[in-house]
Amino acid sequence: MTLETKRLILRPWEEADAEKCYQYAKDPRVGPNAGWPVHTSVENSRQVIRDVLMVPETYAIVLKETGLPVGSIGLHHNDLAKKEDEAELGYWLGVPYWGRGLVPEASRELLRHAFEDLKLARIWCGYYDGNEKSKRVQEKLGFRYQWTTEDVPVPQMGETRIGHVNLLTREEWSGMIVPCIPALDDLWFRQAMMADLETMSYNHAWGGTIPFPEQKWKDWYDYWLKNHENKRYYRYLKNPADRYVGEIAYHYDDDRSIFVADVIVYAPCRGVGYGGRGLDLLCDAAKKNNVTLLYDDIAIDNPAITMFLKHGFVEEYRTEEIIMLKKEL
Repeated sequence: MTLETKRLILRPWEEADAEKCYQYAKDPRVGPNAGWPVHTSVENSRQVIRDVLMVPETYAIVLKETGLPVGSIGLHHNDLAKKEDEAELGYWLGVPYWGRGLVPEASRELLRHAFEDLKLARIWCGYYDGNEKSKRVQEKLGFRYQWTTEDVPVPQMGETRIGHVNLLTREEWSGMIVPCIPALDDLWFRQAMMADLETMSYNHAWGGTIPFPEQKWKDWYDYWLKNHENKRYYRYLKNPADRYVGEIAYHYDDDRSIFVADVIVYAPCRGVGYGGRGLDLLCDAAKKNNVTLLYDDIAIDNPAITMFLKHGFVEEYRTEEIIMLKKEL
């Protein structure tokens, strides 16, 4: 698998990367801080690539501008991450690229992959006492301190150290999504959601997928985001890896004289908790805009009903087809 960010490609390691790996891993400021010895030769790096780095969920950090690896990042199962639904995040970067924010950028994408694609529940991350750079990276990523252990064995270095352990849960990750106003050109994402059968399965009672051709984007954008008259609100949901994961909206229904909510999470991004967090963000925005009651009529077989009820909505009435829910803000 290959992952991508604005500046980076995360791809599996190859034996052909040995020379570049050695170029950075021979520096004593890199490996020893992470608990492994400096590489002694290109052949030593090649052996490490074969034995250590060419495993599932370990990636070379490759600069797009050069196409060459400058570090490594991966998700590992070990003493910290023993359960199937958890992993430990590990990383290192060549010294010439320190201070550019590359490790946080790579880590956010790998965390996205861990929570969205692999459906992991917890990611652990640790650092040895004195490694302030790694500590700051973990703080930037939202990891929370758990414990400190004295005399942690560091087998490859033949010593013991003080180790600090941090944790990031799936719920904490989903809590970091933010609402954002899309640009007109960003409506490709809404088009993709509206055309996706799984994403729009909740809408089967009203026709399923919805055509959203590009020639309609400008009129739609003007109506919802420029000339909203305080009757309409629309935002994308963006995760910490700077990727869109869904949309939130409400509008005033003139026929029923109510404000109606709408929360959609793109199907590949479900199961992380984005829907519930998005609903809370929508309610907060509505309240700030002086909306006092928010409603949603949901198909009777839509599992999202449970989510709405957990987030403060109550049932007002139901028919054979829908349940009308409302929340006082």
